[in-house]
Amino acid sequence: MRQNLDYAALFAAVPSPCLAMTPDMTVVAVNQAYLDAHGRRREELLGRHVLDSCALDHADPVKQRALRNLEASLRRAEATGKPDVMAPHKCAMPISRSAHPTEGHHWSMINSPVLGSDGAVVLFVHRTEDMSAFLQQRRGSRSGVSRTGAGAAEMQELNEQVRKANTVAEQLLRRQRQFTADASHELRTPLTALRLQVEEAQLHRDDIDLPDLLNHLTADLDRLESIIDDLLLLATLEVDLDARLEEVNLTSLVEAVAARWTVSHDVRLDLEPAVTVEADSWQITRLLANLLDNARRHATRRLRVDLRRTGDHAELAVADDGQGVRPADRDRIFQRFVRLDTARSRDHGGAGLGLAIARDIASAHYGTLHVEDSADGGACFVLRIPLVS
Repeated sequence: MRQNLDYAALFAAVPSPCLAMTPDMTVVAVNQAYLDAHGRRREELLGRHVLDSCALDHADPVKQRALRNLEASLRRAEATGKPDVMAPHKCAMPISRSAHPTEGHHWSMINSPVLGSDGAVVLFVHRTEDMSAFLQQRRGSRSGVSRTGAGAAEMQELNEQVRKANTVAEQLLRRQRQFTADASHELRTPLTALRLQVEEAQLHRDDIDLPDLLNHLTADLDRLESIIDDLLLLATLEVDLDARLEEVNLTSLVEAVAARWTVSHDVRLDLEPAVTVEADSWQITRLLANLLDNARRHATRRLRVDLRRTGDHAELAVADDGQGVRPADRDRIFQRFVRLDTARSRDHGGAGLGLAIARDIASAHYGTLHVEDSADGGACFVLRIPLVS
């Protein structure tokens, strides 16, 4: 079983200066990049107001204005549920940790809300970027470029880069919350079953069929391990994905994965040759296996897999001849732990994570996955991901 991710370590390793604060702007976490950039010590910030990161007097009108601007930015982020980018702000920072003199730096700041299960803000992630060198270069330029021309365009581009970088910490926090919610939701049932079996064995030791008990315990443990592995996969799909991308012959990959089902099922393939995509081959293999396993469980007699080029995308369709999916359920079926067939047991129907994993893998590869009617009357799952350009 793989170890749980250390999200605190991931936050600490984010290369951009970041801190986390409560809605009243009390700092509760700060990464090393922030400490290095602002010349502060961790104990100087934790438990204190975020503006104490600036070495300014509280009565200073500049700091009062900075406070109002920050509060306004946080309220906008709270109201919209989206990151808010502040205008560059000048703040005096120590030149080094050991130095008393300060120098003025201009900082671009982004405030991203972290929402709790009830939709209320529980934290803000505050990210800063030192723009001093950039602004100094702009002031020293003698090109005569209008502030509303190319200069504004460059500033907009820089803010966009800052916004994109900020989403790294935001995604990590969101996935941590989702992992916690999913784990508590789904692990409770097999854990309860394990406890009941053990307690029953303790009460009736003379009536125990030990081999049967161990078989049941092992099956429940296997199920727990499978659920945890799936949840960890969902939590880490996009981590370092770009570094794992390679050119993948999707045609060959589909043939290899489908071969596992052709021995026991009627699987018909209609594949264009040499359809190539840029992907993590392991994740795409998992996606294909999940779609084929889902089709197998619902098919009456046969499955069909089609692969073709459609514009600048590869389009893969996995269809069965079962009962299909009602239009009202076609989005819900991709939600985690959803099982449309309530009569199907958890042991035979799975944890309800297969299609959620498949769609998240498609999304991580800048693709889509949806379900529609198949020509045979069942369900047809259609995957579209970009071709290698």
